[in-house]
Amino acid sequence: MQYNYQYKITFKLNEPFDVKFVNDVCNQHSNSRILVEVQNTKGITSSMIRQLSPNIAVRIAGAYDEERIAKYKGRNFGNEDVEAYYYDSVIYSRNECVKILEEIEDIEYGLNRNWSDIQKLVYIYDRLKSGIMYDPKHEQKFSRETRSLRGLLTKQTICAGYSLIFKEFMDRNNIKCEFARGGIVSGKVSGHAWNIVTIDGKKYPIDLTWDNTAFRKGIFNSFDWLGADLATFIERHHPAPEEKTQDYEHTLSQFDPQLIKQIYNQIGAGRARNYQSTTYYGTRKDGSRFIVAQIGNNTINNKDYYRYYYVEIAKDGKKQLPLILYSETNVTHLINSKKYGKPIPPKYEEAVEEILFSKENIADSIAKKTYYIGKVRKDNAGNGVTLVTSPQEIQKPEDQRNLFVYPTRRFTRSDGSVFIAQQMFDKPRNANGVKVMRYDIFEMVTENGNEVLRKNTVFTERNFFKDTRQSMVDEYLSRGRLDRKVSEAGGYIGYYDANGTKVYNPDLVKYFSTSKKIDLASISKKDSKTNKSTMQIPSFSELKALAAKYEIYIDSNDPYDTDESKVKIRDIQTGNIPTDRATIAKALFANIWLSAAGIAYYDGEARPGESYAFNDPARELYNIICNQLLSACRTKGVVDTIDLFRNIDNSNSYKYNKEIIVNLFKTPYQTQIINRLFLESLGIKQSQEVPETLYSMSYAGSLAFDSGTVSPKSR
Repeated sequence: MQYNYQYKITFKLNEPFDVKFVNDVCNQHSNSRILVEVQNTKGITSSMIRQLSPNIAVRIAGAYDEERIAKYKGRNFGNEDVEAYYYDSVIYSRNECVKILEEIEDIEYGLNRNWSDIQKLVYIYDRLKSGIMYDPKHEQKFSRETRSLRGLLTKQTICAGYSLIFKEFMDRNNIKCEFARGGIVSGKVSGHAWNIVTIDGKKYPIDLTWDNTAFRKGIFNSFDWLGADLATFIERHHPAPEEKTQDYEHTLSQFDPQLIKQIYNQIGAGRARNYQSTTYYGTRKDGSRFIVAQIGNNTINNKDYYRYYYVEIAKDGKKQLPLILYSETNVTHLINSKKYGKPIPPKYEEAVEEILFSKENIADSIAKKTYYIGKVRKDNAGNGVTLVTSPQEIQKPEDQRNLFVYPTRRFTRSDGSVFIAQQMFDKPRNANGVKVMRYDIFEMVTENGNEVLRKNTVFTERNFFKDTRQSMVDEYLSRGRLDRKVSEAGGYIGYYDANGTKVYNPDLVKYFSTSKKIDLASISKKDSKTNKSTMQIPSFSELKALAAKYEIYIDSNDPYDTDESKVKIRDIQTGNIPTDRATIAKALFANIWLSAAGIAYYDGEARPGESYAFNDPARELYNIICNQLLSACRTKGVVDTIDLFRNIDNSNSYKYNKEIIVNLFKTPYQTQIINRLFLESLGIKQSQEVPETLYSMSYAGSLAFDSGTVSPKSR
């Protein structure tokens, strides 16, 4: 419906919003409806709008500006005229505008003034991706509900709404951002929308909608469409001819996916969050109830596992003590299938409620000294879905049980509030020369009248599981202090000494701080300097040639002595020993690769394993590994073996990929050799950070399951 007004007040782009002027006009025309039109809400606060007369409305144009309306004038989108679609849908009542700005301000409260544009972008992207869900019933609603800023209020929207909301945040934070709409794809008009941001003069495409799709499937830390491969993005995004940016192949740039993940961890985006959209309320046939919330996910040994917070509800409505459980069953997928009306296998929900999360099954896991509760689907069940029919049918092999034995403790404060903490490092890790522990803390809290599960990730020098003082629980681990320390010190909470004094190490505050600035321009500058290095990572063909020409031998009477000074490289044909450092480093790497990737041998091979080590899948994997290790060295000053192992399945489907990565980094010696080569290729001086050795598949899997950042060790 066309919005009716007698007077319109228009503020031009970047023109200060004048509350007094608007009120003066309202006082002069007290019986008239007045429209206040702004390009965006930059510089406008909820308190400013609250001061205005109730009879005004506010049009926040955003992407739906005059230029866009003119380009699409005379067109219909579905049953709607373009002007109704682009003009009326972004007109809000005064109260709506106040509430929208309050939601924006709540999100922006977590922004740090010191952050660069890319850090602000990642933070906002994550908050919107996880806080607003795709609307399953959008076809039954008007455009003004789903293609506007109202998604901030309803917490549901569609692609146009995501793109409009994201652009509003970018405009408010001085980051250039375009709203892009799809054109013709395979002969059909695409209504999909996405964004293009400009940072340091380069344009980058992002698709918030599709990363929300991954989030709804239970993949919490997905940034696939923020750092998407350009060829993949271009293949699935075709801009309409009216859109500003065209010729994506030659116009757009790509964010480094590893840099995006590093920024996400550094700004503490995953150190404090709630899980309202992934919480399931179960009721069994006997009337007993429970709450389960998915709080993490990861892939170990090519299997997807999900981490859950679980609490039983007593008959009187009181919550029992919580547990942290692990399963291969994706409850978030079940939640969203119900919400979106998607088909659910017969009796699947019943199997989840009555069997997987039955008291009997959970008690069985605890008796086996594990938090792994199995899954509802049977293995080797063919193409159909065959479900377990009793807790006794759930398989819990020992190798899987042993993956989930994290130390866990539940605490009750004097006010009756309860939280559960889980120790995420099996032993203290070095941070800035100090040994620290990491804990994930989960607590049900009330936010805006709703009960939600909240997580805080904290770091401390002491194991507080051994501390029985009530004051430690009430003060040191109070709800307010936990939230405050995430923003103040990146989750570092110090420790509570024997005298009840809170001890705080200022050097660790700096280490864990989320306010450090990471700037794309400075990284690019660093790259330009480091390109002068004479040490280069060998190409795949050069790697193959090096492995064919040189071999490793131990210059010692003891064949098992691998002291670094005794490990040599020699020419296989002549026996000559090269003296050039670059040749030695690259030849060592080539032999490590041959051993790691040559997972099977053929008769007649010149060097055992060379067929597998240098086939096409190995070539693809090698390029992926090199790119990710170089990226980690640029941003972290060290190769990140855990992140490489954790995320490789998203980049390559070669069935031996994880095995090869573990083989590459299975000894400290090999890990140091590779780390040194990649740092020197970039001209980066080796720091005090030491990369993690992976040793074995089970060891690497246990490290990789930790959904947060596992810091490299310090010497």
